[in-house]
Amino acid sequence: MRILYQLTSPMDRTLGKAEIARRLSALQQAASPGVEVEAWPTGDGPAAIEGAADVAVVVPELLALAPRWTGFDAVIVGCFSDPGLEALRERTDVALIGPGAAAMHLAAQLGTRFSILSPSGRGHGRVAARLRGLGLAELFASVRGVGCSVIELAEQRPGAFERIVEAGRACVERDLADVLVLGCMSMAFLPDVARRLQSALGCPVVNPVLAALKTAEAIAGLGLGGAGFSRAAE
Repeated sequence: MRILYQLTSPMDRTLGKAEIARRLSALQQAASPGVEVEAWPTGDGPAAIEGAADVAVVVPELLALAPRWTGFDAVIVGCFSDPGLEALRERTDVALIGPGAAAMHLAAQLGTRFSILSPSGRGHGRVAARLRGLGLAELFASVRGVGCSVIELAEQRPGAFERIVEAGRACVERDLADVLVLGCMSMAFLPDVARRLQSALGCPVVNPVLAALKTAEAIAGLGLGGAGFSRAAE
């Protein structure tokens, strides 16, 4: 089985090839036996997706790459915002996985209310609208920012994990969430972040990187990908 983790930035020119290799290594270690994972940067685009404007810029980059995805059993679009999935499904028959949707649907199976931890905490209205589209609005407790940009999280700035814990505690104690979702892929690629956060707060923490990877494996393994999957999304 071959799975592509399609990055949504030209990471080879921003954070560097070593960061791509680190993320690919984490994905491959988490993959099931017999699964080969690749990670590709975009050719151009924003250094990180921080909001709706960045999403709008990166979608054309992804559309240009879609014809090259032939041969993969599934493609993970590596951004919590799941940019351009509907448009991309018109360009490829490969099963496409959005980490945001995968993580939030998993969270819905683990508790009764979930909160999303994001870099800035902005965009509550966009998140609420998206959850209505996914049929998960009634389970949405809150979105809280951790006070770090996507780049700062990717660079593993000192104090980042402590800020994540602080925001997560507010979600649990003030917003009454019983499940947390990491709402940023750079946050999700911090070493062992979900386990450490679960230990600190005592509730399930869904990592969208792993949720997307295991969803991709399941869809491909069950034969639910390909053209049939694309038509079902129309």
